[in-house]
Amino acid sequence: MTKAQRIAAAWANLPAPELTDQVRLLVKARDAASRGVWSAVRENPVVVARVRGALAGLKAEYRGHRDEAMWLVWITQVQQQLAVPVEAPVPVVVEAPVEDVAVEPAAEQWADQPARTAPRPPSDAPPVLFQEPASR
Repeated sequence: MTKAQRIAAAWANLPAPELTDQVRLLVKARDAASRGVWSAVRENPVVVARVRGALAGLKAEYRGHRDEAMWLVWITQVQQQLAVPVEAPVPVVVEAPVEDVAVEPAAEQWADQPARTAPRPPSDAPPVLFQEPASR
């Protein structure tokens, strides 16, 4: 068991105020060891939920603080690291038999067909004329 995994396991049993303090220190550290802890935390859904709650508390705590923008960036980065990567489903490729078809150039293909848009019939409504307002 690595140090990061031991920290994540210990966080499962910490009271909320102590967990918030530990999370605060790790959010502020932003080093390779902290990234290892976040990946270890991501493996346990219960600890992830508790840490997300602590992060929400930190956001609220630093609202209106002079360093709020910096803390929001750090907290957002941690939240992104905690997000479980969603594996895209592998598309199933079914190969259909290919038939030999003579390909005609596009111009020749559509030259024989009549135009699809018919001219518009004249309407009874008078044309609208927009004028600039008279200056005073």
